[in-house]
Amino acid sequence: MTQRTYSIGEAARISGITVRKLRFYSDQGLLPPAGRTASGYRVFTDAELIRLDLIRCLRDAGLGLESIREVLSQELSLTEALKLRLEALEAEIAAQRRVASTLRAALRSPQLTEADLRRFWTMTQLSRTERRNVVERFFEKVSDGINIDQKWIRQMIETSVPELPDDPSPEQCDAWIELSTILGDPSFVASMRANASDVWDRGVLDPSTWQKASEPMLARAKEAIAYDVQPTSDTGKALAREWLETSARLLGREPNLDFRNWLRAKYALHDGRAARYWELVAIMRGQSPNSSPNREWAWITAAMQHHLAD
Repeated sequence: MTQRTYSIGEAARISGITVRKLRFYSDQGLLPPAGRTASGYRVFTDAELIRLDLIRCLRDAGLGLESIREVLSQELSLTEALKLRLEALEAEIAAQRRVASTLRAALRSPQLTEADLRRFWTMTQLSRTERRNVVERFFEKVSDGINIDQKWIRQMIETSVPELPDDPSPEQCDAWIELSTILGDPSFVASMRANASDVWDRGVLDPSTWQKASEPMLARAKEAIAYDVQPTSDTGKALAREWLETSARLLGREPNLDFRNWLRAKYALHDGRAARYWELVAIMRGQSPNSSPNREWAWITAAMQHHLAD
């Protein structure tokens, strides 16, 4: 049975593409004609039209000409080709999301400069290793010349290196930009150094003992929050008294008036960015900002500030 043949114009019209594009596919070897007329014009059959539909589908999916050629020559299966294209497309989407987050963060700057844009762009393009280096440099600045336990520093770095998935959400990119800004702020470094010097230079603090002692305090604060008990309540007063005594013991001091005054001054100088740090780390890990014990520590801090004033 003789197959029906189509001129290049007819094939283009049936397929809904231009003659120029059909000729291009033919010249590239993707769509060889079934034959030629005596005058040398290309002719196509239904088989070529089916092949053309596949070419158009693969082009719409974003495959390049070489990948399409490999599929058509069966050097690459259709499944493999689409998987490769999907991986590339997902990488492109992730990159575009980072770009969008960079622009969003830059546009929030009241007086945007080229330096701001470069900084935002650099921060969103960093690898995990580079992000870890940012955190390590921050802790190096905070601990320089202070008698801080090195094991505690390593533990802090390991638990606080911000994670970003391969396909971060805009919120996660924004969190990293905000966090990198905090870590690079000299005033925050100075605040953390002053706090570290007050606590560590006495040489009596044991991190594991401190963590173990704080766990029941955090559990009680969490329960108080769940039942909407205020830090100014009698429950808050009892917890504040116990934490005052516990803190004094862990720091090798007496829970007397001098210690109360020292502790009151510490709470008055508390930098809220320290709590924000952990919220941002949680966001970058795809968790709720409240997944860290920030709320509990904030409740304890409020209870201490209120009752230390008595």
